[in-house]
Amino acid sequence: MSIIGISTEWSDLIDSMVPVILGLVIASWEQMPPPARDEKEDNITEHLCRILKQNRTARNLPFQIHIQFVELEPANDERLGRLDIAFIPLINREDIYFCLECKRLNVVSGRATRSYAAEYVMFGMLRFVTGQYSRAVRHGGMIGYVLDGNISRAMTNVEANIQSQRSALRMSPSGTFMLSTVLVNEDRARETHHNRDHENQHVFRIHHLFMAA
Repeated sequence: MSIIGISTEWSDLIDSMVPVILGLVIASWEQMPPPARDEKEDNITEHLCRILKQNRTARNLPFQIHIQFVELEPANDERLGRLDIAFIPLINREDIYFCLECKRLNVVSGRATRSYAAEYVMFGMLRFVTGQYSRAVRHGGMIGYVLDGNISRAMTNVEANIQSQRSALRMSPSGTFMLSTVLVNEDRARETHHNRDHENQHVFRIHHLFMAA
């Protein structure tokens, strides 16, 4: 690989990082104290990121981890998006990263539980599909903080919202909420494929992790 590199070479680098990153996220989550059933999203993400960084250092993995990372459009410094957690390889390209977008699901307030599945899709998944996040790479990630512990219900609600937004999500008519091809033995992992407007040769893959309190 050349020092400067071309876009496809850097995308291949991210491809190779995905299994390691997803495994790191799951291992780090297992060290988290259970968040409250109405805990704020930023509080959970900050705590998770601290553990992720500790584990990355312990394993000597070749990427950096940043929270609330802002990607800028190179030509005019326009903000493209604020990434919840960004895994950035040690290369001289700001647009090459694996983004993990974090959303709460099944939030309990008093006696009521709100699913937030629509927000997961509209303000998470769609930002990858439109290219606001991860425009230069072929993979992105979503983590759902399932605050009432009911992962099955959270997945069902998210899948229903994905089906209702299939056109906007640029999924094929046969597109579905699939088992993960990266974490094949992990029941909490799913995967979706999307055909983004600016890409013709490759589908974009969103890797979904549902983590229960």
